[in-house]
Amino acid sequence: MSKKTLISIALCTYNGTRFLWEQLESLAGQTRLPNELIIVDDGSTDGTLALIEKFAQTAPFKVRISVNKTTLGVTKNFEKALTQCEGDFLFLCDQDDIWEAEKINGMISFFEQNPSVNVVFSDALLVNEKAVSLQQRLWELVRLHPPQLEKWSKGESIGLMLVGNRVAGCTMALRRSFLQKILPFPTDIPEFLHDTWIAFVASVLGQIQFISIPLVKYRQHSSQQVGTRPKNLTALTLRQRLSRPHEEKLAPFQKQQQELNRLYQHLQRVIPKDNKNLKIVAEKIHFLSTRASLPNNRLLRISPIVQQWFKGNYHRFADQDTTSTGIFLTALGDVLE
Repeated sequence: MSKKTLISIALCTYNGTRFLWEQLESLAGQTRLPNELIIVDDGSTDGTLALIEKFAQTAPFKVRISVNKTTLGVTKNFEKALTQCEGDFLFLCDQDDIWEAEKINGMISFFEQNPSVNVVFSDALLVNEKAVSLQQRLWELVRLHPPQLEKWSKGESIGLMLVGNRVAGCTMALRRSFLQKILPFPTDIPEFLHDTWIAFVASVLGQIQFISIPLVKYRQHSSQQVGTRPKNLTALTLRQRLSRPHEEKLAPFQKQQQELNRLYQHLQRVIPKDNKNLKIVAEKIHFLSTRASLPNNRLLRISPIVQQWFKGNYHRFADQDTTSTGIFLTALGDVLE
């Protein structure tokens, strides 16, 4: 690859004085430095801008700073930062993490060795507010275990992404040529951020791969916008499941179907219609639509459920940790609940 390869970092900030300096120092300490750091601030009211300007005075690379006149929010802020980058390779950067010194070098080397890959991501080490290790990796939490990584390496990541995003933006880099094909980022799907869009499109196209080592210290703290805090979910008892209104049972499937259908419409902008993975997304929508519209009469539910069972969709779209017994009970629950 030519020595003229340009590298950009897109950093978005908002009231980030507490942890920002440590992150900036980790960027300056890279074994392979970027050509530019693009910072877009979303209207900070603390000392964030002063901190950035101080860093820019001695940074070993060019720093360009932009301040939004109105708040954009995380997804559109990253879209703006990325589109201002002039590099061939773009790195997404959060304000509160710490990069390992080999991050840029390792990811650029991966791109050089894999010209068909447009997005690459790594594992991350979880740390607390003081940057002390929590003795846990990000992939453990998002359930990217060896069986899932093997599927991913074979280009089968779409099945995993249909369960939920596994790729954090702070661990991600992409080619600028790819970015230009997937703009604009959608904002009409709840909890669907910029990194999910990038990873999802790349998964449908089979153009995303991973580096197994952690290249980021992913800081966990109470004020972060996106983190790994568990959701407080309480499992229903069998009696509750059988006695609740049927509409309550259907509501989550209706929500999932609507959101995935919205995503599918966005994907159609950037993905060829004959793409095999796009067809898998459409099949998941149909499966959710079937489950979301099961009639009140239990006998009338049997036929559509049996059809989906013999199509293999209960197995195909099951969570990775669900056993064969669990899959059967899921279909049975659709009949009875």
